Amino acid sequence: MRTDLFRDSLVIFVKEWREWSAARTLWPASVAPIMAWGAVAPHLLGQLERGPLMVGVLLAGLPLVLSAILSADSLAGERERRTLETLLASRLSEQAILLGKMSAAVVLGWMLLLSAATPVILQQWLGPIAGFERLNIATLLWGLLAVGAPCVVLAVTTGALIALYTSSARVALFLTIVFGGMLVLIAFGALFWQPGGSGELLVGSLTLTGLVVLALDITLTILLLISARRERMIMTGG
Repeated sequence: MRTDLFRDSLVIFVKEWREWSAARTLWPASVAPIMAWGAVAPHLLGQLERGPLMVGVLLAGLPLVLSAILSADSLAGERERRTLETLLASRLSEQAILLGKMSAAVVLGWMLLLSAATPVILQQWLGPIAGFERLNIATLLWGLLAVGAPCVVLAVTTGALIALYTSSARVALFLTIVFGGMLVLIAFGALFWQPGGSGELLVGSLTLTGLVVLALDITLTILLLISARRERMIMTGG
């Protein structure tokens, strides 16, 4: 049963990526601004008191919001275009469809997150950026892995849940954007509570934050799979 679930999820995963690959403007329109901001942001904000942490939050913001929007649109958008009913009429289970769509959006979000972080890491490797002297590359990578990656999963699962419980694609996308913005604002406020001392304290704080987000990811994923029912997935506004 589990083998069938993962195999069927892979079918949906490949389908989603083929559709995104066909949209040729998607990649330059999303990756180029993210990488450009990643190259400029450290120099604009690095010398502020919490500059390096601000850069991290702002760099992660756009990948989080974009991945959440793609997750919501892949359900609510396909439902309004009546293509989701075709998938549900196939042998694929509701859980496999949801897992496939969610995993595709998560991987895309991780790629966008890495695109945002790459210019910062490269500049730090070539020579410490002003204000980033206390942050080595290992700490930057750990923040990306421990906090950034789970936050992408959180954004994607929340976007999928919003789409499942909202009958209109327009409302689903609006609520998803609102959630993404709130997530960035919460992270921006929380960074002022991060320790400003040694790198070890920062790593410990990042680890704790990542564990909290990971617990939320597991909870929301379970809720998402429980909510995966045909009648809810094809629900449309009268």
